[in-house]
Formats: sequence, C-alpha cells, structure tokens
Amino acid sequence: MPASIVALSGNTLQTTGVRDALTLAHDVPGLMAETTSGSANPRYRLRGIGTNDFSANMTTAVGVSEDDVFLDSGASQGVPIYDLDHVEVFRGPQGTLQGKNTTAGTVNYYTKRPTNHLDGYVRGTAGNYGRLGEEGAIGGPIVKDRLMARFAITNQDFSGQYHDSYRKEDANGYQYYDMRGEILAKPTDNLSILVKGHIGRNKTDVELDHVGLLAGGKDDQGYAQTSARNLQNNGRSDATTRRSGLSVNAQYAFAHGWTLTDIFGLEWNHFNVFSDDDASPAPIDYQENIGGVARVLSNEIRVASPQSKKIRYIGGVYYMRNLTQSYSQQPLYSPVDFGAGGNASSFNINTQDAAVFSAISVDLMPRLTLDVGARFTSETRQANGEAWAYATQAGNPYNTSDRVLTYINTNTNTYIDPATGSAISGPTLKKTFNRDSEDASLKYRFNSNIMGYLRYARGFRTGNYNTYVATASDFSLYNPETLTDYEGGVKARLWKGRAQINLSGFHYDYDNMQVTILQNTGTHTTNAASAVSNGFEFEGQVRPLDNFLATFGVTYQDAHYTSFTNASAPTPFNGGNPVNLSGQPLERAPRVTANLLLSYTLPVSFGDFAFQTDWRYTSRYRFQAWSDVTPTTPGALLSSAQAQALVRNAFSQKPVLMGNVRVAWHSLDKKTEVAFWMHNITNQLTYTNAFGEFFNGNISRYPGELRSFGFEVFRSL
Repeated sequence: MPASIVALSGNTLQTTGVRDALTLAHDVPGLMAETTSGSANPRYRLRGIGTNDFSANMTTAVGVSEDDVFLDSGASQGVPIYDLDHVEVFRGPQGTLQGKNTTAGTVNYYTKRPTNHLDGYVRGTAGNYGRLGEEGAIGGPIVKDRLMARFAITNQDFSGQYHDSYRKEDANGYQYYDMRGEILAKPTDNLSILVKGHIGRNKTDVELDHVGLLAGGKDDQGYAQTSARNLQNNGRSDATTRRSGLSVNAQYAFAHGWTLTDIFGLEWNHFNVFSDDDASPAPIDYQENIGGVARVLSNEIRVASPQSKKIRYIGGVYYMRNLTQSYSQQPLYSPVDFGAGGNASSFNINTQDAAVFSAISVDLMPRLTLDVGARFTSETRQANGEAWAYATQAGNPYNTSDRVLTYINTNTNTYIDPATGSAISGPTLKKTFNRDSEDASLKYRFNSNIMGYLRYARGFRTGNYNTYVATASDFSLYNPETLTDYEGGVKARLWKGRAQINLSGFHYDYDNMQVTILQNTGTHTTNAASAVSNGFEFEGQVRPLDNFLATFGVTYQDAHYTSFTNASAPTPFNGGNPVNLSGQPLERAPRVTANLLLSYTLPVSFGDFAFQTDWRYTSRYRFQAWSDVTPTTPGALLSSAQAQALVRNAFSQKPVLMGNVRVAWHSLDKKTEVAFWMHNITNQLTYTNAFGEFFNGNISRYPGELRSFGFEVFRSL
C-alpha cells in the first residue's frame, strides 16, 4: 500500500510487554501516547501531531478503530491489548476511508475472529509490586462451516510502584477487566455476519508528583516532596473508565467478485477522574473532578469491486451520532472567590457526522498504479449547558448545589463575566462544518521486491466547543484544522526475503491548527495560524539466521509553529500577556524516536529457549506549547532565570532510553510457554504530562512506570 504503515502481530505485542493502548507507543517509531487519567484514556500523537485536550468532548487527531468501528469518543480509545490478531498504525491524514477524518493518522485494532477450528489459550502473569493477571480465550464451531463463536477475557491487577506516605498505601497502580464475545454466522456461502459485544472497566490510581517553585522545593503552603517515589496526595486521585459496545459487520459477496459491507457500531463509555492538583498534603486542598458520558452510534455502508481487476473501486456512505455530556467540579477554583468557593460546569454536545466517500485504483501500466480517493463530510455540532460558582462545603467539597453565580446558561442566553458581573456574548450553539478531503498516490513496482510511491493527502479535524471552563469566555467554538501531506517512500524486500526495508519522507503543511492550552484553572483550545512538520521514517527487519531476527525503526521530525504570535499561557507565566510561539517546536514532538528489537531462538531437545530484548529511544520533548518560551513580562514568582529554567525542565521529558528483556521456554509442540520478563531494565524515571499550579507555587507531574519484573505461563489447546 502506498503509505507509511506499521503492522504488529498480537504475538509481538505480547512479547514486548504491550498490554494496553498507552504502552503501544513503545513499539511504534513516531507514535507518542500520554494520559492524565490512566491507560483507559490515551491521547496519541503521530509525526508530532495530536491533542492536549483531556475533556470528555475531545476530538482526536489520531483516530482509533476496533474491528473497523471508529471509536469517536476519547474514553473509548483505551483498547485493552489481549487476544488480538494485529494492530495497524497508519501515518498521515486518513480522510478517504475508514470512519471519520483524521489529520495525523489512525490506530486500527483487529481482534481474533471465530474460526472453524477449536482453539484457545490461558495465560497467567505474576510480578513484583503486586502484579497479577489472568487472560484467556476459547473459540470454535457451533455448527460446522455455518456458525462459529469466540469468547475472550482479561483481568489485570497492579499495586503500583510509588508510595503515598499521607495515605500510607501504594500509589499509581491499576485494576482492569475486559471481556468480549463474537459470533460469526455464514447462513449462505456468500453472506457472513459477525456480531461482537464487549464490556470492561479500568480503575487507575493517578497520583501526582510535586515540584515546588520556592526555595528548598517548597510551594506557597510550605510543602516540599522528599523523594521521587514518595508522593503525598491528600485529595482523591483516581480515574475510572467503563466502556461497552455492540457491533455488527455484515458482508455479502455478489457474483463476479463485488462485495457489499455494512458495519454498525454502538459504543458507550463513562469516565470519571479525581485529581489532587496541588500534589501535596497541605490543608488548602486544590482538587477537582472531571468526567463525562458518551453514546456513539455509527454505520458505514461500502461497496467494493473485485481487487484482481485492472480498475478497482471502493465507495460508500458513513453516518455517526455522538451524544456526549462533559462535567467538571473544582471545589476551590471559584471565579468569584478563588480559594474559598468552587466552580462547576455541565455541557452536552450533540454531534452528527455524515460523509460520502469514493476511491479508485487504476493500473496505468503493468508496474505503475494510480490511486485516487475523495470524501465529503458534513458535521454538525450543537451545544447546551451551564457553568456556575458555588459555595464549597467543608465536609462535601463536590456538592455543587449551593450556587453563588450561574455565569453560563445556554437555555436563558446567560453569559456573565464573573470578575465584573457584566454580560458578555456567547458562541453560536449550533454549527455545521462542510469539508472535503482528498488522497492521491502513484505506486511503481521496480521489480517484484521493490516498490516506490508518491502520495498527496489532505485531511481535516472538525471544529468543536471548549467545555472545560473556568470563566464564561472559555466556553467558545473553534474551527476545523487542515493538514496537507506530501510524502514519498520506498519499500523493499532484499536478501532473498530475509530483509525488509521501508523508507519514507514527508512534509506537512498545517493550517488553522487546533492547540489546547492548559491554563491555571481550565483549558482553552484555539486555532493557531500555521505549523509544519518535516521528517522521515526508516524501519525494517532482517533475519540473518533462521533463528535470529532484528527489527528496527527510527523517526526524525522537525515539527514547529511557523506563525503563532498570540498564544495564550497561564497568567503568571507571562503576566497575562500572550506569548509568541512562532518557530517553537510542537508539544510532545521529539526530534528522534528509535526502536530496536533483537530475538534469538535456541533449540534444545525438550523445546526451545527464546531470548528477546527491545529498546526505545526518545529525544527531549515538552508537555505544553508555551513552556520553552522565555517570557517577556513574567509574574514575580517566575521572574528569575532559575525559576524559568525549573519550568522548562519540569514541563519536559529529558532524552530517555528504555529497554525490556524476555526469556521464554517453549515446549516441543509450541503449546506451552514459561517466560521471565523485565521492563524498563535501566529504571528510567519518566513523566507523561505536567501542569502548573502557579497560584500555589508548584508544578504537578504524572510519573511513569519504573523497573518491574515478572513471570508468565501460557498454555494453548
């Protein structure tokens, strides 16, 4: 295919320790993943393009689908990694086929389907820090050739690697379960119907690391963290996500090779995140609760011609409806009396997306193929809701019923500036965005083993509403962004098939880019003027010996804003004035990411031993768009060079090299495996995100996982 794609088998994901959507990035060059609410709600970036929005209403730049059902809600995208056939990661705009438009790419999960053969497995895991896991699947025929089924389940527990000395308990652990059932019916030879249902829950302890900005690492309340692994959060710090869904994939094969496919999906999720924002045991407890509920219905109908013909066609229609309610509660963040009262909001966003798409492939010559695709999308968003300041009750800080001021109420057209009490204007509450996207590529086969391609693609991410508000002006509507991709590459199989090499280069032009800025008490998404990203990927695998395999990948990217002169930033950072980000790198866009995996199998008389190590290098990157800028009018707290350097360091991840190792024994029949593994063997301390409680004199960060080890036992039928 003429595009930059990474495909990973379910077995590869298992042996490299990828257990959830968040750790998937360890295996894919150029893919970044982070979260503020555990592994159930990841935010992906590809080639430096993604989002920093963590609200229930977020719109992702990297799309996620499961078995061809597009997961429009961010809280549904934390797909647990178990009983998977494979995962595909498409880099670049995906605007022609597969669900909705995306600007950065897509991550597509494919579960193992029922077959006509009885098969199954069980896997048990035990490790340090209270890690225990069970996983299994079974499938096979109910009525031979006509009705097949498969059921899979996973349950994982982890106590956590940090300690909360305030609560006197382990911190940053998780517990999740997920299960799915699939039935594949083939009532006739040319009709297949796959019905799948799934349900799961993920509960993660998301405690925060504390960086004090005052002398001795203290904050305004005199607290300083004593060590990197000793956290003290006195406010509730946990995230819970529940997801369930039902899908039906029906395919009918006509005579002469044409097929008609209908993909129906119904997804539901609810996520709830409590955060001790000041990351301390101080008596003035800055904490908050955010969450939301999403109900998404989608249906795609497509028709495809025979793929063996000189001219090939695929086209269809797509419909999606997403009803999302997002809410927030902040006991001490009142816009009327900050530090004493609370702030709350609740908004409903109704999204309807309708699209028609078409793509054609033509073999212009025996070795030259032209692919052209187009899509027209009409998406309507409608908003309603309210935000209010409330009197905080000491014994029940999340009770928001005692209202002091309702400063947003869309039903009564109320928009009030809480600081002045004056009426202001609000955004339009219903907006339709009509956009087209295109994709064209030329593919030339130099011989049976070498192929080159050129690709042009244009995709967009639709406009949306800010719903995580701290004042009336935060509730606003921002416009769609557009990304145009020019790229080319070569894919080659060499050395009699023992080596496979992929090389691609790209240039991105980014217009009207959506940028989410985390403020002191809320977030604000706005349209930056423009950005570019230039880079390349070089990846492949080589098997010099039958029992030795090496896979590698490296991504280089220079992703930066070309014109963004009036970016917002937290008030103390630059005295409330905007900052100039022109020429600054995009957030979470490291220049270099690289992956290496080495695997060696040693046969013995009673089976074989498999030795594997995999590594990932990531160069430095920052968490917030503004954090590397030198402020021109900083507040007193951040006026010194030392404080500004502390901000730059705390809001970034330094270069890091992380590696895993695994040793496994397999029985002669390959049905039994016993493995020992160690993750992050160099015990690198990493962070996935940070935000500034500058009014409290501290920065709060999300720490990553440290070194861990364990055993696995696997048995298949």
